[in-house]
Amino acid sequence: MFSVFFSLLFARAVSSLLRLFKKGATTLPGRVALFIKYDILSVLSKDVRIICVTGTNGKTTTCALIEQALVKCQKSCFINKSGANMLSGVTTSFVINSTLFGRCKKDFAILECDENSLPLISRYIDAEVLAVTNIFRDQLDRYGEVSHTLGVIKNGIDNMQGAILVLNADCPLTNSLSSGNSVTFGIDADYRDIDVMEARYCPRCQRCLVYDKRVFSHLGAYRCTGCDYKRGRVDFEARNIRLLNEKGSEFELVTNNKRFDMSCRLGGIYNVYNILCAAAVLSCVGIDDALLLSDFEGAFGRLESFYNGEQRIMLLLVKNPVGMSSCIKYVSKLDGVSKIVFALNDNYADGRDISWIWDSDFEPLSGDKSYYTFGTRSEDMAVRLKYSGVKTAKTLSGEDINALMGVINSDGDTVILANYTAMMKIRPYLKREFGGKEFWQ
Repeated sequence: MFSVFFSLLFARAVSSLLRLFKKGATTLPGRVALFIKYDILSVLSKDVRIICVTGTNGKTTTCALIEQALVKCQKSCFINKSGANMLSGVTTSFVINSTLFGRCKKDFAILECDENSLPLISRYIDAEVLAVTNIFRDQLDRYGEVSHTLGVIKNGIDNMQGAILVLNADCPLTNSLSSGNSVTFGIDADYRDIDVMEARYCPRCQRCLVYDKRVFSHLGAYRCTGCDYKRGRVDFEARNIRLLNEKGSEFELVTNNKRFDMSCRLGGIYNVYNILCAAAVLSCVGIDDALLLSDFEGAFGRLESFYNGEQRIMLLLVKNPVGMSSCIKYVSKLDGVSKIVFALNDNYADGRDISWIWDSDFEPLSGDKSYYTFGTRSEDMAVRLKYSGVKTAKTLSGEDINALMGVINSDGDTVILANYTAMMKIRPYLKREFGGKEFWQ
């Protein structure tokens, strides 16, 4: 008990000091607590209803959707904000939300978990629900190919065998994790205009998959040509998508003989998946009203908007080929956008290997906008744009924030597509100039 008390005391002191100097305090307090007591997370997470969300894309938005619904239902909860989704970040969230004697002050913990960190985190927590959004190729130097990601997520599941699994039925990799204690979600639609395919083969027999319907990338209604593996049942399904554009979506959510007419402010088909995943998770903890998710407007760095008078600056996180392709398609249809900035870094948190930009689809970009590149690999991005037919891209010098702010403040709306550390570099300046919450709030 003394080791718990002192680890929390020192960690909370570090957190208070960092916040005093307007720092995020999203990982360092956890590192301090873990240094003093390596298994402190197992103590802090006792008697807490834990929801874990992992997967390649959609974790942050799905967690924020779940948080919004729980708050509306007057449930006490906390979330590890700002993408601090490794062991130290998860531990920090518990440190901040616990008493000095190690008792968590909230009923629910909503945890975004990095795929590679899930096996380690899962040693110390007992999740009630574990959701896997999807599996795509992401940061090859950290995750390797999709088979590696599938393997590490399975290791995490093995450590939390009592958890209800919420799985994307449309993802052949994710769905292969199914067990007798699983809930699935998916979309009944057929869109075949995004060709970045990353899981062409059956996860069981390695034969080629064929699709009766395809939503995007390798998500859809698949079946194996060599064995009986196929999409299977869908417990939470989006049907009759009436509206799907940059302003939002309207569709019918069908589950357990219930139907919800959903009208959501989040654009993009990928956000329909996020809403379905959140609805499935909420059902697992006894909340069956999907309409609680309808008025959500976006999470930190994910379709986040700032305003300079009537000018809109939109910030989107992009970190892999499917995410980039989907966001390009989305922003290409936005009205009033005159400038698009591609911000690309190659720091450790981003992955050193940036070859993924060559697997992204830039073709929807039109010639009636101005294009800029920013970041430590801005010149690489400019070359990629040139090969896609965008010959007017202007390279901003490295990470010259003043030059970037000059672009933003010129006439017209701006969209910034940035990978993680580029987003974390840019966002404080947007907040300072145009207002908004701190990234840890």
